[in-house]
Amino acid sequence: MMEKILVIKPQYKTFPVGFAYVLACLETNNVPFDFVDTDLEPDYAKRMRNNDYLAVATGGLIGQFSFFCDVANTVRKIKPDLPVILGGNITKDIQPGFLFDKIGADYGIVGEAETSLPYLINAIANKSDKYDDIPGLIFRDASSGRIVKNVSKRLNIKDNNILPAWHFFDIDYYSQDFYLPFWGSRSAMPILSGRGCVGQCTFCSPTIGSFRMRPIEHVIEEIKFLNSSYNFEWIVFFNEMFYPSKKEIMEFCEAYRDIKPQKPWVCALRVDAKVDVDTFIAMREAGCVSTSAGIESGSDKVLHLMRKRSTNEQIRKFFRNTREAKLECNGTFMVGNEGETEEDIKQTIDMIISEEMNTSESLTSAYPGTQIYANALKRGLIENEWDYLRQLRFACGVWDYDWVDRSNYLNISDIPDERFWEVMVKELRRYNTFLLNRFQAKSIKYKVIFGVKMKVQGVCCECGSSVTLMVRNSLVNSLAGDGFCPNCFNRVIFNLFKLSDFSDHFNFLCKELEKTHKLVIFGTGPDACELLRFDYFGLNYEKIAGFLEIEPQISNFLFINMPRLKFSELASVQPDTILVADDPLGDAELLLRRYYSKRCLALPRIIHLMPDSKRFSLRITHLICRFFEDSPGAIYRLILAVLIQAIKFFAWLNMKSFDTLKYLYHHPYLKTKRLRKILSIAHKWRRQSLTVL
Repeated sequence: MMEKILVIKPQYKTFPVGFAYVLACLETNNVPFDFVDTDLEPDYAKRMRNNDYLAVATGGLIGQFSFFCDVANTVRKIKPDLPVILGGNITKDIQPGFLFDKIGADYGIVGEAETSLPYLINAIANKSDKYDDIPGLIFRDASSGRIVKNVSKRLNIKDNNILPAWHFFDIDYYSQDFYLPFWGSRSAMPILSGRGCVGQCTFCSPTIGSFRMRPIEHVIEEIKFLNSSYNFEWIVFFNEMFYPSKKEIMEFCEAYRDIKPQKPWVCALRVDAKVDVDTFIAMREAGCVSTSAGIESGSDKVLHLMRKRSTNEQIRKFFRNTREAKLECNGTFMVGNEGETEEDIKQTIDMIISEEMNTSESLTSAYPGTQIYANALKRGLIENEWDYLRQLRFACGVWDYDWVDRSNYLNISDIPDERFWEVMVKELRRYNTFLLNRFQAKSIKYKVIFGVKMKVQGVCCECGSSVTLMVRNSLVNSLAGDGFCPNCFNRVIFNLFKLSDFSDHFNFLCKELEKTHKLVIFGTGPDACELLRFDYFGLNYEKIAGFLEIEPQISNFLFINMPRLKFSELASVQPDTILVADDPLGDAELLLRRYYSKRCLALPRIIHLMPDSKRFSLRITHLICRFFEDSPGAIYRLILAVLIQAIKFFAWLNMKSFDTLKYLYHHPYLKTKRLRKILSIAHKWRRQSLTVL
């Protein structure tokens, strides 16, 4: 009997459709295997130590390359002769030499596992050194040492109706809290209507320029199987494009109408599919609740450069057609595209605002395997590919406040490096501020829970449906626009500053910031980020001298597009106002007062995003300072220091109390749905509970 192989899935919460097909392929071909989902069983090394395997197989996107390096290193430490097989898009995206010399794989598979993986496993089991006839295999020839890359072969999906092997996965873990952008957390299951995409976009690697459609009867058969086997509410078509034209969409809608129960479904379409109003109506009547499209840019010049095959007018018409059909539609757009200027970005934002599109933005990154990456190499923008890959930030966004060194970002646009971040922030703030003003919830109510979370309730301004969200206990967090109506899927933004509890404080902040000449913002976390993402107070951003980082890790880097400051730099900056944004422990003002007192400097105005009445630590701080700030400097600083240490001790105690819950949550034997839900909530509280003070 053939030895087992060990299949290891990297840690990510998105539905692992690719791995489900790989496991189905192995099962169909009678290849014995063990499967480790590192989301639920992080210690895959234990399996290697306790079992004898024929090979180890893993794979995925290039964004997980560090995980693949770790797997290969772990194999070499435990069982040096155990072959490592790597698949997924990473094998076609990077240089073949990197697979062997840098990552440490023994074999790479390009293309679909169904046409190659079983044959490779059989060859390894039979100790064969003949790999020339295995489609899509990358290997190092034993005699010559040269790297050989066999031509891949496409699976005939019309004749092979192999369903994903979901029985090897914890479906409750993936399906019952499945987060969908724009639609929130849903109970859902994924399905593919086909493989590939007709596009050849310059920024995309999975694109192969063709779409292989599964027979509609196979798709319907899989939907019926999922309905009978699993408990879920929505169907999500997981591929890049649903169908290429009106004809196939109408055929599916006609077939789906006969399915009982007819569950709601969502899908992605291409703008150039030329879908008309009647098609969108048919989709809605067949159970489609929302669709999405890649907008990418509002500039015809940039759309042409990225080979998007759509125009500004086509994009507008697409969204207008969905609106006329009363079918919700959302989209994504990119900034920092190749050849893009400030005027091009302005055209994109103008189009999205004028059409009131429900969108989200992303920052263009040149990933290996894409045309823009190849162009960057030709232009000399990338000197060392491996160094570039190691520092490459995957799925990065303009507003990712934890992105430390933005000088590593590869700017491929026509905007000069010295103005790049300024332009990005300026235009995206304009868009986000539009959202803030356009989609405010009505009849808002709120309730603070354990000082950590805030439950906000309101009415959607579009359809009047009730909306409830759980957010951080932060006034600006509730403005962030990450909530969506469960009925019409439009954005819902809770502006708590409009409530009587906070309106006076809002007016106070506006007046203080208006008369400020030089402003320092305390913190480099989520609340500080929101101050750049949205124009809350009509703030003149030229007044901002920088963002004060509590515990700086490195020097000379930016927070979004503004300077990060150390505490030691406050004296030289000389701000007249400090706005406390991120104050996780509640000791921000104490730290500031101690700093200025120690140096015998005049204390600038200190204002807080949260009013004193809503945070216990602020009331205590101001009470203590009222009685002791006239004391001798040494005594005053001693009292401040004691208070700071008391707060830190509470935070340490709080963190320790939840460490056990974190351990239990990741324990492989505690998989009951209810327990995982409780531990998940507790783990989230652990991360947020430091704001109690």
